[in-house]
Amino acid sequence: MLNEQDKMSEHEKLVTVLRYQGALAVESQLVDLANKEGDEAIVRIAGNLSAAEVAQVTSEADMVSPSLLHTAVNLEQFRGVFRRIGVRWSSAEQEDCSPETLQELQDELKQFFCAFILLNEDGKRRVELMNVILDEPHGIHALVFSVVHEKDFLEFLESNGSTSDVGDWREVIGILRNNFPEQWERFKKILPDCYNGNDYLNFIHEIAAEIYAVAVSQGAVRRTEVEKADDLFIPLE
Repeated sequence: MLNEQDKMSEHEKLVTVLRYQGALAVESQLVDLANKEGDEAIVRIAGNLSAAEVAQVTSEADMVSPSLLHTAVNLEQFRGVFRRIGVRWSSAEQEDCSPETLQELQDELKQFFCAFILLNEDGKRRVELMNVILDEPHGIHALVFSVVHEKDFLEFLESNGSTSDVGDWREVIGILRNNFPEQWERFKKILPDCYNGNDYLNFIHEIAAEIYAVAVSQGAVRRTEVEKADDLFIPLE
């Protein structure tokens, strides 16, 4: 007679591990599964995960230590994960949000774009992922916010985005430039007139607050409980 663990599906087992042991334990199980059954097994099981579950697992990973899910999720799952970006950014609504905090949020978003887009080596897939971002109401602003603080950003603009290093933010924005010319022009028009002082800080502060507000309005979190750990994983309606 099968015990309860044996009766559980792969998805149920992963969700149980996620709930009681966390994202790193899930990633370890995914690695074991890939070693035993190959990448096809990861794609299969990823297809059964909700966007909320993908968000929870990938929240512990980045470009340096990626999750196997970064390259296995479908476009709708990616859309759901992207809509959860900013759900913990309640500090962005505060008038005294510090420049250091804002940069931490920028770096978090940059890592998100780099991991999900650049870890996918297929050019068509990268364009599809970028299209998902651009299709979201705050997507283009999120792209601006994620890279405008980079020290080489002005040089990148002066070259009209032609300097695209492999594996960093320039390669992400290069996908925008090379495949979405109208959105590339819009991207440049959104940029601040000044990159110093309060004007720039106000600019990025407003975008950070917008990203947070959109995440809340889309139902990814309940505003009154935004600091609770489970809020990131409330299913979108």
